[in-house]
Amino acid sequence: MSDAVETTQVSAQYINQNFVRKIEEGRVKEAEAAGTTFIRKKMREDSVARKILTPVTLTEDELDRALESDQPQKIVEKEPDSTATYVPFKGSGETTWFTGPRYAVRFGKVESQKFTKSKFELMTYRNDIRKILSDNSVKDMAAQEDSQFLQTVRKGIALNSAVQNITTVTFDIGGFKTLFQALINSRKPLGKMLMAKSLFYEALSLPVNTIGFEALTRQYDQGVEGKDNLWGIPVVTTIKSTGTSTTVAGGDGTYDLLGAGLASSGSGSNSNDAIVYKNEVFLFAPENWLGNFFLLQDATLFIKTEADLIQFWSYSAPGIGIGQTDAAYRLVITGV
Repeated sequence: MSDAVETTQVSAQYINQNFVRKIEEGRVKEAEAAGTTFIRKKMREDSVARKILTPVTLTEDELDRALESDQPQKIVEKEPDSTATYVPFKGSGETTWFTGPRYAVRFGKVESQKFTKSKFELMTYRNDIRKILSDNSVKDMAAQEDSQFLQTVRKGIALNSAVQNITTVTFDIGGFKTLFQALINSRKPLGKMLMAKSLFYEALSLPVNTIGFEALTRQYDQGVEGKDNLWGIPVVTTIKSTGTSTTVAGGDGTYDLLGAGLASSGSGSNSNDAIVYKNEVFLFAPENWLGNFFLLQDATLFIKTEADLIQFWSYSAPGIGIGQTDAAYRLVITGV
């Protein structure tokens, strides 16, 4: 019987014993693979960044070398700008030497805690150890991805905060209409919205004349979770939220980086899983207008043994880049 799938007839203790037995028999790769399959499924479900930017795994020949270091990176080309002009029949259009703008996506490593346990103690557990890994450490890894993604987005918005930061008092069509129009005025299509799940439930208070009778009926039949959009725009929700934002970035470019988020440093960083405020909404253009999410390696379970001690942890190597800073707008709702 494969360890990758747990059935009601197989106890968690039996799975843990098989997990240990595979390691003892030198079948570490099989034990890693069983955990890795479970881990990847959970991370894709829980990572907000992966719902906005589709992860693409790169091979060695697709990487670019940095000039100043040995760090891997991926150079992404942006669409060159162009114009047209009206000329008489004997005239000709303007001759232009065009240049192709580019930006670099750099990579980092996300790593969980390193768990160490005696194999004899591990076999006494009544809970599936792989499920513990997926529910705890892997969600922590997803939170790291999300926080770094939102930090990058916030910094981009701060560059043009007077335009890309919008405020409204109530959760209604008026504020969202201004948000939609702002992105359209930048000549970019509407993609997805991101907000706290608790804020999304404010949609229950929307009157029928703003969302339509059919939408209201579906809302009360299926609940707000039965809807994956508002006014036709897909919505990504998250429980990784905190407090309310009381300040909005000003013309000087300052912005209120979420204090509960991450701050990159050479010694690593921590998170309490908060990535958005409970009263803010982000609107993104489609991902081919926004940026890229690359992976050198997706979430992988690594196992190390020494005598009776088993040490295991998960790690991945993502790289997220925002190619156009004006492809994301932010709405703060002060009255909720």
